[in-house]
Amino acid sequence: MADDKDSKTEDPTAKRQGEARNRGQVGVSRDLSLVILLATSTVVMLTVLPWSMRPSYLLMRSMIEHPQRIEVGNTTAFIDLFRVMGLTMGLSLAAPLSILVAAAVGSTVAQTGLLWATEKLKPNWSILNPLSGIKRLFSVSALVEFARGLIKTAIVVAAAFLLLKPDVERIEVYVGIEPLSMMTVLHDNLLILMVWILAVLGAIGLLDYFYQKWSINESLKMSKTEVKDEYKNAEGDPHIKGHIRKLRMTRARRRMLSAVPKASVVVTNPTHFAVALQYDVGSQGAPRVVAKGADFMALRIREVATEHDVPIIENPPLARTLYASVELDEEIKPEHYKAVAEVIGFVMRLQRAGLKRAG
Repeated sequence: MADDKDSKTEDPTAKRQGEARNRGQVGVSRDLSLVILLATSTVVMLTVLPWSMRPSYLLMRSMIEHPQRIEVGNTTAFIDLFRVMGLTMGLSLAAPLSILVAAAVGSTVAQTGLLWATEKLKPNWSILNPLSGIKRLFSVSALVEFARGLIKTAIVVAAAFLLLKPDVERIEVYVGIEPLSMMTVLHDNLLILMVWILAVLGAIGLLDYFYQKWSINESLKMSKTEVKDEYKNAEGDPHIKGHIRKLRMTRARRRMLSAVPKASVVVTNPTHFAVALQYDVGSQGAPRVVAKGADFMALRIREVATEHDVPIIENPPLARTLYASVELDEEIKPEHYKAVAEVIGFVMRLQRAGLKRAG
């Protein structure tokens, strides 16, 4: 049964979030980016622009005060003048524009982090389809965005009206003010208005930022089945893994049992544990565990040992110790040398006496 939207109650996994991020599907508020850009523009115009535009101002002032120096009839001089004007203007605007570009990029990076969404670079020919464009224009999301835009505009207009209302009521007083003083008052009022508008837009931008993050998270939510399927794909189906583990254990047991006929002795508990040791006389190494098992596996080791006349010695403490402390195909540890040497020596004495099995 397919999962419907209401069944998507699980938070998106890291893998799903990563895939969405690679597609460029991240929560970013254009309103917050716009506020940051407007605030930066205001600061640049009040501080950086007057300083950076001074060379252009001096050049224009010189041209106005000394127009006779401009050689209009000389084409080369006229072209040089335009080159100097263009270079001066470009250098004057370089710093403000660089700051604005950095603010535009930084406002997005601050929300999403460094992001390289290659899928966004792929051409999407569906945007050229007029029918698709009409559907997007009148879609629910487009209507919601339009309504949000109207609400934001209404809030900004209301804030501006409430701020300017006292000045509007005092407009009769401004009639008698000198023009220079009037410009100062207008400048101050506009600056205050700009600050308040930026504050209102900033609050709206922050709310929009958290809304975008929430909206993206909601759109990426998964059903329990999707989470399980993703886990299976990432970690492997537990049933398949269990089957593979069972096959490996079966093969390991077969390989272990095939080594029992070559063992020198099998030390038993006598029924719960069995450890098969192989020791080559004259070898520089210590005896090695070639097979070990508990309960049913111990029984199989004893049966194989009996079939191939491998000596079986009952030594419960040694059998338990070797089973617990020595891994398969490892040599015994030095603390076990004495006990194992006694067992192997006993077996060798029995073999010399003509006995093949002791118990």
